[in-house]
Order: sequence, then C-alpha cells, then structure tokens
Amino acid sequence: MGTEVKSTTLVDWVESKLIQEIRDNQLESGAEMLNEKEISEKYEVGRNVVREALSRLRMLGIIESRKKRGTVIAQPNVMFSFKKVINPFMLSKATILDLLGMRVSLEIGCARMIIHNITDQDINELKDIVARERAIDSMKVDIEMERAFHSKLYAVSKNKVMLDFLDTLLPVFKYVNENFEDFDQFNRERRGKGRFIRHNDFIPYLEQRDVEGYQRAMEDHLVAYIDFINHHNQNPGK
Repeated sequence: MGTEVKSTTLVDWVESKLIQEIRDNQLESGAEMLNEKEISEKYEVGRNVVREALSRLRMLGIIESRKKRGTVIAQPNVMFSFKKVINPFMLSKATILDLLGMRVSLEIGCARMIIHNITDQDINELKDIVARERAIDSMKVDIEMERAFHSKLYAVSKNKVMLDFLDTLLPVFKYVNENFEDFDQFNRERRGKGRFIRHNDFIPYLEQRDVEGYQRAMEDHLVAYIDFINHHNQNPGK
C-alpha cells in the first residue's frame, strides 16, 4: 500500500482482512484472535489503525474481550448492526419502500409457522391485547398496539430474528404514516373497498387454525402499504 493511503482507508482494509480471516479459518464463538501487536506486525500497519479496526468489530458484535484470554470471537446478534442504522429520518424513500415490502412479505409468509405453533393461551393473550386497543379515527397506526399485537404473533412463530426484525421496522411504518402525505389516500381507499382489517379480525382465523384465511386477512390488514409500494414502484420519483 502506498504512503498516500489515508488512515481511515487503512482501518477499512484491516477490518476487512480480519473479517476475511475469521471466515477463511472458520473461527467459531470463543476462538482466540491475534492480539493488537501481532495484527499490527502481520499487516504492517500502526497499532492505532488496528485498535480502530478492532473497535469496529466489537461494535458489530463480532469480537469481544475476555479476562485472561484477550480478544475472542463472539456470538453476534445478527440484528444488532441492522437496528443501529435503521433510522427512517436518514433513509431514502426507495429504501423505506423496500423495508416496507420486506415486512409485508414476512408477515404474510410466516402464517403457516404461526398457525402451526399457536396455542389457546396465545390466542387469549392476543385477545387481551385487542381489548386494550384504542379506536383510531384517522386509521393511522398506533405504534404501541402494533408492536404488542404483532410481536406476540412473531413470538408464536418461535423465530427471534423475525421478532427483532419487526421491532426494528415498526418505527418505519409509523414514520410513513406520519410523514408521507400521499400515504393516507391508500388508507382511505382501503376503507372504501371494505378491506380494513383490525387486529380483532385475526382472532377467528387463529382459533380455527385457518392458514389461508389468516394470510388473506394479513394481506388486507397491510393492503394500504402494498398498494402504496406498488404505486411508487410503477411511478418512480413521485
């Protein structure tokens, strides 16, 4: 590497080399890494560069420091870094639309897992959540009620990554409701077409263990977002 390379670029390079080394050597959680001095000598860079690269890996949850062992490979939380960057105020509209599409697909696609795992006790807990919900005249999302109801559904699926993903994306849905002026028309159209499904409407499908009925209800529940996404995909830039 030339002497003109900036230190930030060196940090990026060392970070990528360390990640590659972890992958190539198939290092598992708990495996020890080279120390700061050894990494500095191996890649012929200053220790301050190595220190910054290791700091990044710690922030990503890839490595951790342990007493008497030094730096070891961690068991990373796959959603940790994702949560850190999902700030709707920093995202482009195109990215937000992509995230909405991911959640819509996930909500509809996990129906069979939920129906397979759900118990009568789970359904009673969902009924309790529904009983606490407030009527929302504007039909805009109440973020706490959305989180409570859908988090319970995802918990039934027994997939923690999906649960973390939902918790990360719900603020994005709230942001769309509150900041995208053209979104409300899709909510109004949903009401006019009789496709407005509240959380309470899911209960009969869950009680009957009706996968197809549940999927249709979820699609109708999220149809305003589906129509909103399709509209902007067909009319980019608007």
